[in-house]
Amino acid sequence: MPGKISVLEIIGDPSLAGAPRHLLSIVENLDLDQFTIHVICPPGPLAGEIRKLHRHIDLDIISMHSRWDFAAVSRIRRSIKHIEPDVIHVHGTRAGALGRLAAIGLNIPVIYTEHLWTKQFRLKSRVLTFFHFIGYWFLDLFTTLNIAVSNAVKDFMISANISRAEKTKVIYNGITPSHLKARVFEDKNNFKIITIGTLNPQKGVQFLIRAIPKIKKEFAKVNLDIVGDGPFKRALVKEVKKRKLTSTVQFSGFVPDIEKYLTKFDIYVQPSLSESFGLAITQAMSVGLPVVATNSGGIPEVVTDGKSGLLVEAANPGALASAILTLLRDPAKARKMGEMGQKEVKLKFDLKDMIKELERTYVETAKSPAFSE
Repeated sequence: MPGKISVLEIIGDPSLAGAPRHLLSIVENLDLDQFTIHVICPPGPLAGEIRKLHRHIDLDIISMHSRWDFAAVSRIRRSIKHIEPDVIHVHGTRAGALGRLAAIGLNIPVIYTEHLWTKQFRLKSRVLTFFHFIGYWFLDLFTTLNIAVSNAVKDFMISANISRAEKTKVIYNGITPSHLKARVFEDKNNFKIITIGTLNPQKGVQFLIRAIPKIKKEFAKVNLDIVGDGPFKRALVKEVKKRKLTSTVQFSGFVPDIEKYLTKFDIYVQPSLSESFGLAITQAMSVGLPVVATNSGGIPEVVTDGKSGLLVEAANPGALASAILTLLRDPAKARKMGEMGQKEVKLKFDLKDMIKELERTYVETAKSPAFSE
């Protein structure tokens, strides 16, 4: 395997949510003196962002309509044969299925990164869950290494028998630590709360909306900004209208420069029912925002309860309201938590450290025997 290591990244999510942003940070920062980079992804915002990068990345656009889109498997397999990569890295459940099926028998080491599942995550039915996990147990037979974005994800993958402990490791997501600083209670007459994420029931934004009336009883001039979009937006808008909060809650959709945008706020809230890691939390911590979040999934690995933020029970509007009120009543405590969060991001979630660990992993995996037919 002389010269550079050829790495093929495959993802099925075309958006700019957590996993696609993670992939974007990988292809933007891998050492081009050591690696050549190829990407397979569906058409959409992610592909557009990859094209904007000022580096040589071979991009192949392939639609992936479901986890079992066998037409996509055939197209991905043809692309793999053409590229002849040294390592294939598949991201998320959709590409995790399609990419690994496509690579069977090609004698190429495959890495699978799980960005979503924790013990709190639920599929629509037990039957679907059963067949889903049977499928992923089978695919693990053809996987060289599994990467989990948190210990919570790793523990779940092993306990659900979709990954084996001896070939599973944790690599935390990383971000570039910010040089910006959030306002955090500079305006004592107007308190601004923000949450970020794909708008689906798992993100728990409905419970945050239900917490706002209790907060407004004590702090009338409080506002909530919901950043992101998704299939659950209509239900959330209905919830806001039902509680007569249209002048208090704003839906901002996709925000391009989220780092700068975060500096306008006082508190970041992550009300998720299931969260594998919490990339948006690290972005908020990086600009010095104190965090209120649920203690689900990998969040307790990111937020130190009582130091960089406050952790509460999931699906509990009262607990969310109480934690937010604790910070609103004590600005000094909130600022101190924000400062601690900045330090923790630099220490534990620096993008440079993530890239170095991933580069080491690619080098080691390229030397490993592939699992094949």
